[in-house]
Amino acid sequence: MHDLLPLAVSATAVLLTFLYASWQDLRTRTVLTVTWYPAAGIGGAAVLYFWYRQFQEPAAAAVSILAISLIVCVMMWLFAKAGMFGWADAKAMILLAATVPITPFAAWIFPSLALSTLVNAGVIALIVPAALLIRNTIRKEKAPFWLRCSGMPVPGDSLTRYFGFVAEEITDGDPIARTFLPAASSIRALKKNSALSIRNLRESPEKFARELDLYRRAGSVWITYGVPFMIPITLGYLLALAGLSLPDAVLSLLT
Repeated sequence: MHDLLPLAVSATAVLLTFLYASWQDLRTRTVLTVTWYPAAGIGGAAVLYFWYRQFQEPAAAAVSILAISLIVCVMMWLFAKAGMFGWADAKAMILLAATVPITPFAAWIFPSLALSTLVNAGVIALIVPAALLIRNTIRKEKAPFWLRCSGMPVPGDSLTRYFGFVAEEITDGDPIARTFLPAASSIRALKKNSALSIRNLRESPEKFARELDLYRRAGSVWITYGVPFMIPITLGYLLALAGLSLPDAVLSLLT
């Protein structure tokens, strides 16, 4: 492969976009559509020049990389359409697959930069549940297993400083009653303006004054501490750009 400078420009634009998207996703759990436009424009122009240069001397490797990039784009769109992947995450992966087909900073990694990024992201995402489970086990926190892997108790009077969803149904009384909610409760909270969403509590404290007071009097409240997948994607992309890929590691062990 030659003429990697355009891809270096594209890769940098995508990285900056991923960092900004991660910041948005962490703060608001949404990523504005316009976030992707600058990198799409810069990367689109760069990758068109890159492919123009590659196909002046067609090679099987170039054809296979282009095919894989197109397959990843279609696959991500289908996953998002089927509800198996968030649209922001899908857009990020489509942008990556379309504009940075290979890493310009290291040797080519199998099977592609985008797929290696996705695999790296999946591995990184598994670290959070493991860390939460270890933390809650050491502190002898009592909760359903799924919640000990996905959440933690936080002080009720500083609940709005955190990100995620309330995982307990707390009922006023003497004493205050608590019931752990099912895992699907956070999904339902996303679809309606619910007091279970910490974002809603933070942005509309007047509307949810009663709930905030109840959480404060409860002392501590279990929350599901969701890390937006955009963050593991960004970290996985950084590793893949440097040529670090789990598929490569597995293949090296088998050969």
